[in-house]
Amino acid sequence: MNDDAEQQPLTRVPSYERDQLAKAFVTALTHEDPDTRHRAEDRARRWRAVLDGLADGSLTVGSRTPVAGLPAWVTPEVVRGGFATGEASAGGPLQPYEKAAARRAGVQADRRALFAHALTEAGLADLYALLDTGRYEVSVPEEAALLTVAWLVRSGQLAEAVALVEVLGPFAGQLRFTPRPSVAPVPDASAVHRRTVADAGRTLARRRPHAGTTAAARGGRDPAGSAHGLAAVRR
Repeated sequence: MNDDAEQQPLTRVPSYERDQLAKAFVTALTHEDPDTRHRAEDRARRWRAVLDGLADGSLTVGSRTPVAGLPAWVTPEVVRGGFATGEASAGGPLQPYEKAAARRAGVQADRRALFAHALTEAGLADLYALLDTGRYEVSVPEEAALLTVAWLVRSGQLAEAVALVEVLGPFAGQLRFTPRPSVAPVPDASAVHRRTVADAGRTLARRRPHAGTTAAARGGRDPAGSAHGLAAVRR
């Protein structure tokens, strides 16, 4: 028996997070579709990170800065329900486009070296070209950070550009500030994006009926067991 048991605080077991991990784990092991299994493995990894962060105190649910060590402006990686995993969305290993950018610039393949190069005359010229052509993508806000610096410099707002660089600098080796190039220009703000019929058909074909919804439909009852007709909308 642990003699210090009375001094140890009770730990709440986060049932929602635990259940989501279990569902992802079962899907990763049993689903017939390889792509679905792969996505479930990734979900299980992220839910495991959520549970670990809650257990060790590095995550604070409901906080404006839920991840210890990351400021409020850093985009956290989140899972269903808005739970932060403890990682930054712009973190992780170098993306292929970042490695290609390092080769073109002739610098070491790491984010701090890419960040430093972007602030040179040659690096700023590359950023200006992206701004002029619009051939870039922004998957997370951090990927627009250096483009913003370049825009400020070119518009003569040097003090603001320096201030932004000072904010970004401590995270230059950790986060993805290099813009992601694109073959096509950024679409007009009024553009509407829709999936093709073929893409939508493939997505729907991979879906399987939910057991509870199917049973309720057969019995003419909703999933909660009421006698009202079933009206289920699934996305």
